Amino acid sequence: MNVFLTGGTGFIGSYVAMELVKQGHHVTILARNRNKVPELNKISALEIVQGDITDRKLLGKLVAGKDACILVALNYTKKTGWEVLLDDTLPTVFLSDAAAQAKVKHFIYTSSTAVNDSLYLGGRDEAEKELKSVTATTKQHPATFYGATKAAGENFVTAQSHVSPMRVNIIRPGYVFGNPVIQGGSIQGDTRFRDIVRNAVQNQPISVIKHDGTQFIWAGDLAQLYLKVLHGNMNRKTYLGLSRKFVSWHDIALAAVEKTGSKSRVELVDKGWEENGLYWDVSGMKKDFGLEFDPWERILEHLDYYIALEKRQ
Repeated sequence: MNVFLTGGTGFIGSYVAMELVKQGHHVTILARNRNKVPELNKISALEIVQGDITDRKLLGKLVAGKDACILVALNYTKKTGWEVLLDDTLPTVFLSDAAAQAKVKHFIYTSSTAVNDSLYLGGRDEAEKELKSVTATTKQHPATFYGATKAAGENFVTAQSHVSPMRVNIIRPGYVFGNPVIQGGSIQGDTRFRDIVRNAVQNQPISVIKHDGTQFIWAGDLAQLYLKVLHGNMNRKTYLGLSRKFVSWHDIALAAVEKTGSKSRVELVDKGWEENGLYWDVSGMKKDFGLEFDPWERILEHLDYYIALEKRQ
């Protein structure tokens, strides 16, 4: 297939790009800086075009003749609703409109579990207080502008699937981690893995919240989900992109201490969080594609990556 990909020089997108190439697809990436990851430019099946995702004329040109469009570009750094609208919601609408007009057959939108972030940020309403499992059909209930723009993006692209022949499917990743997929590639923006390892190497106390954790997913496993959705024939399906297994930050901290032979003390901060918190139901990708992931071995590899970095400093 000829695939148009946004966010392909970023963390998740670079994993998706490499998996697409591995499967024999030709990929066109739109990037604000085409030289952000120089090694990607050396791959013949990848074409990186420098430009802005708000450039509607350029978008129309780039999606022409493509079989599929995958929007991975994420923007969770803006502080106001207006900034998020301009930097995330509007580009999503621009791109889905351009893809439909160009008769692209399939559009895959990267959302986030943040569409339900009120559930873990203390904003549950009365009907949600007893909720223990979140499914792909659980009502969107964002408590942040980032969650709101992802929810809006989902609604816009789904509407597009009703007003045009283009199929639309949605992937909602949770906490995605992993080493750079290629030399010079990106890594997840969250610094907790790095901070835990740094403290362990320096024999400093490591503080984590009791029962804090999530269903971490390795970026390479998430990329497998994108490929399965791309090759499928479903329409208007949403998949939660997480592993089946809950892992706590306490477990990760203890593993870092063991790996480094550290004398660090792991301190648990009790904020009253329940031991059995929210579970994200990932049965959809198992039912449709036979995919089910356990992140622990990759978490250990990720700790090794940061340990090596710290020891080089």
